[in-house]
Amino acid sequence: MAISDHRLGRWLLASLRSGLVAIDEGGAITALNAAAQRILGGPEGAPEAWLGRDFRDALGAWPQVVDLLDDARSGREHPARAELLLDPSPGRAEGTLGFTVAPVRDDAGALRGAAIQFRDLSDFERLDEQQRLRERLAALGQMAAGLAHELRNPLASMEVLAGLLERRLAPDGEERQLLRELVGQLRAVTRSLDGTLAFVRPTPGRPQEIDPVSLLEECLDRACTRVHFPGKVERDYEEALPPLVADPEQLRAVFTDLLVNALEAMDDADSDGARAPRLDLCLRRELRAPLAPEPRRATDAAGAELVFSIGDSGPGVPRELRDRIFYPFFTTKAGGSGVGLANAQKVVTGHGGLIELAEAVGGGAVFRVRLPVAGRCR
Repeated sequence: MAISDHRLGRWLLASLRSGLVAIDEGGAITALNAAAQRILGGPEGAPEAWLGRDFRDALGAWPQVVDLLDDARSGREHPARAELLLDPSPGRAEGTLGFTVAPVRDDAGALRGAAIQFRDLSDFERLDEQQRLRERLAALGQMAAGLAHELRNPLASMEVLAGLLERRLAPDGEERQLLRELVGQLRAVTRSLDGTLAFVRPTPGRPQEIDPVSLLEECLDRACTRVHFPGKVERDYEEALPPLVADPEQLRAVFTDLLVNALEAMDDADSDGARAPRLDLCLRRELRAPLAPEPRRATDAAGAELVFSIGDSGPGVPRELRDRIFYPFFTTKAGGSGVGLANAQKVVTGHGGLIELAEAVGGGAVFRVRLPVAGRCR
């Protein structure tokens, strides 16, 4: 039995992994597939429901896409392949799309519309980010190891000499007490060196099955013992979540630090009574877009990830600092070490995951931790 062109076209659009939006010369949407909805985060409803709508109205939340289609509709040619950085929106981090946009012409060469095809490059950027992190940590590790070697020997010699000097001093003299304080400072420097090396060296994990809800709730209890929180906690946990296979102690440290940061951000914010402090916790299971050409089954655990979202109603993170907050030893806190978020990124990356920062609805910050269900712990 022959298949109608209409049914074949509908199946073709639904099967495409890349997003596709096409418009006619009047600006009405003539094609919009499910992949376009998934990548852009909308519009809501079945793709067929948006056919015939003006593209400027339907895609108004993505002005860059609207401008590209409008240019192509007027006949302007764009490079065959290009990238587009989507602006962040409340609850969503910025993302990069690889796209191709072109005018649509009939057999006579007359303009009949425009089409854009695009693909989310987040997974590729994730791999690049993990590789860059490994390279930064390797370079930092080499530098720290060399520095530690140069400093440890003199520090050890100074401590030995201080011990010899102490024997020549009166037991109850003031000089002996000053010398003991000096030895204490030398040992503090040695501990700092050891801590730096512990951060830059790969930390082997001990993976086991973890219930994600129990993990997050336990970390919340720990955080609340460190920072008093009189506000409200909103929970949105998907039912029947699969377990993680990961190192529980490493992840407890990650989520406890993220929760403490969120509580401290709300504690430090000016309290004008306009908005009560609120902590938003969300747990979701999502399918990861495959990088390989072979399709994955929806039941394939290797293609799934758990997404932990921790949102606060604090002042948020200034845009100019968002690219630096995960750098080792960068901090905006007085007395902060600058290793908390850097270590969190190190641990999550070691598990094959990713940390991303987004702006919370109504202000504040949202940290999302994406961890593969199958787990990978080095």
